[in-house]
Amino acid sequence: MSRQSSSSLFAALALGASIGLLVPALAVGGLFIGLRESEVAEQSLQRDLDAKLDVLASSLPELLWNLDTVAAREVVSAIVKSPEVVRVSVSDASQGVPFIENHQPERRLGRVLTGERDIMRGTSRIGHIQIEIDDHLSTTAVTRQRWLYIATVGGQLLVSLALVLWLLNSRLFRPLRELGGFANDLAQGRFNAQLEHRRQDEIGLLGGHLEHMRDALQQQFDAQRALIERLRGMAETVPGVVYQLRLAVNGEFSFAYVSEAVREYFLLGSAELSRSAAPWFERIHPDDRAAVRDSLLASARNLSPWQLEFRTPQADGAERWIYGNAIAQREADGSVLWHGFLTDISRQRRDALELERYRHHLEELVEARTAELAEATQAAQAANLAKSAFLANMSHEIRTPMNAIIGLTYLAQSDAVEPQQQQRLQKVANAAEHLLSVINNVLDFSKIEAGKLQLERREFMVAEVLDNIANMTTQSAAAKRLRVETDIAPELLDRPLLGDPQRIAEVLLNFAGNAVKFTDTGFVRLAARLAGPPTSQRLPLLFEVQDSGIGIDADAQARLFRDFEQADSSTTRRYGGTGLGLAICRRLAELMGGRVGVTSVPGQGSTFWFAIDLDPSARVPVHAEQAPRMHSARDRLAELAQRHPCRVLLAEDNPVNQEVAVALLGSAGIQVDVAEDGQQAVDMVQSGNYQLVLMDVQMPVMDGLDATRAIRRLPQGAALPILAMTANAFDEERRRCLEAGMDDHVAKPVVAEQLFSTLHDWLSGERRVGEVTATA
Repeated sequence: MSRQSSSSLFAALALGASIGLLVPALAVGGLFIGLRESEVAEQSLQRDLDAKLDVLASSLPELLWNLDTVAAREVVSAIVKSPEVVRVSVSDASQGVPFIENHQPERRLGRVLTGERDIMRGTSRIGHIQIEIDDHLSTTAVTRQRWLYIATVGGQLLVSLALVLWLLNSRLFRPLRELGGFANDLAQGRFNAQLEHRRQDEIGLLGGHLEHMRDALQQQFDAQRALIERLRGMAETVPGVVYQLRLAVNGEFSFAYVSEAVREYFLLGSAELSRSAAPWFERIHPDDRAAVRDSLLASARNLSPWQLEFRTPQADGAERWIYGNAIAQREADGSVLWHGFLTDISRQRRDALELERYRHHLEELVEARTAELAEATQAAQAANLAKSAFLANMSHEIRTPMNAIIGLTYLAQSDAVEPQQQQRLQKVANAAEHLLSVINNVLDFSKIEAGKLQLERREFMVAEVLDNIANMTTQSAAAKRLRVETDIAPELLDRPLLGDPQRIAEVLLNFAGNAVKFTDTGFVRLAARLAGPPTSQRLPLLFEVQDSGIGIDADAQARLFRDFEQADSSTTRRYGGTGLGLAICRRLAELMGGRVGVTSVPGQGSTFWFAIDLDPSARVPVHAEQAPRMHSARDRLAELAQRHPCRVLLAEDNPVNQEVAVALLGSAGIQVDVAEDGQQAVDMVQSGNYQLVLMDVQMPVMDGLDATRAIRRLPQGAALPILAMTANAFDEERRRCLEAGMDDHVAKPVVAEQLFSTLHDWLSGERRVGEVTATA
């Protein structure tokens, strides 16, 4: 594709240059010669005619008076010798008849020019002269001169054009084709591709940047592969059998994945179970086999969780009790996939029998069970802590490379000029944003399920929440030429409220993102109004996100807000998604004492609403006119940096994240110094003059929390804004940062516009140190 595009561009440039240079030059030159030289030739011909008339008018009076025909004829013959003379006629005025006439009709080949003159003797008119000449010879000369011009100028231009096109092809188009082939190799995952470039010009620099991008992408893919291997290793070390069981549309069972622990439990290998689950069913006790199959089929019909205890015979004749637990979901091809685990509960069953057998020794058994329960509780707490640590570590490990992917893609888009390269980078950005959304949804859902999601209660303005959502939605909406509108009831514009603006914005941002996704033309409107009469204690608010998109069928609306449900789960669905986003919105609304819903008509758009009661703030509203905000947060930050040069310290130990942050801030005109650990950051603050510090949390030598505490003890660090930058997305991490003395929190992967907006608020003085505190 790159080669064809380059060739067509070269051909278009060659054709355009040929037409643009040759045609105007030849046309203008030919027109100039045609007009000017024709005029000159005509004037020359007229002068020649006048000269011949003058000669005859001066030579013939005496000859005509004396009727000397012989001499007069010789004079006329001398004039007729000129090849352009067609006819010469001399008439006698006294007789009124031609005196001498010489006519050469074969010379009449073009346009004839006629000249006349009276023959005077003294003051008396004695005769009349008439001469006709043909312009064929002068026209032929002009034509010959025009063709000579075309041949000379055209040849010179063709030689010059051929030289220019050769230089363009050798210095520009051929290297571009090589870069295109190299980029295509990277797009197809061939990271061992090499680029031969020995040039020091812009194309050589571009080739170097592409090689640097190749190395960065290789590192990110290696990191992702290592992460997958770690997750697989964890699945293999979890007690019990971790599996994915699939029921195909033809009724056949097979394992999409099963850990190697299945060999210990059922004496079967994972490879043979991937083809068919029949050997697994045969290993189940005959009395339980039908119950297992029937319960799985019932779970598949209702997509309900599968839970069952069953037995499996052992080689020594004993029985092992197995507890199966799984969650069912419908696949795009119509099959059902269970995600779950099998655990050996033989001990629990034996304990139950032992309890029945020794019921007369209840006190001793209770003490034993109490000890076991304490041990189990401690193990459960340890497992819960391990799960939290695992989720936090997974969040950090995934978000760190995602920060590089999203940041480098944003920077590459800013530098890219080719439309095809822009499209490919946009696809990378879209895929990264989609993956980040999936990760955020999974983590949020996990926190909600575990009851660890904490709500804040702080003052905010409805207009600020909707304005931030509109700003974050504008870029994706502009790519589809959609209008983003806000409609806020006048009574809410300057009224401060108490609540959790971050979670409210999370619900509305999910609604707005879906509205942009499912709308091709028209608008997306964010609205806020009172849902009923307010009281002194409570304000019933109704937020709405309306779009002019595809709409939703009535039967799909009923299941939109269920866990893992989507409006379209068919194999031909056009839009992606995990089915968690709206479920999280419902759960967040319920945690805040509100509710969500949707009204929609297919083909006419949808309106997602969020109703919640909030407390009014005791602060008196201040009605101040806000200055109009520029469309782009980077533009506003760049304008601020131009008016007031800003110097920022970045504390970050990851080289790729350093590159991304420095490039992002540099694009907005911010001067950035880099500290590679916390101790270096403290030393640089002590010796430098910085307006703001971006502080990573996990760093060598001294972490970001200790570095923040040390900076706060410095005289120049008391009022210095310190913003945390961490890949840990949990609220506990944010509270730790704020409790350590940081002022705000920027999560990785960094969203460029959010980073620019946050920096603008702090560097412009709109937000000051001490205004943000940790909340429980």
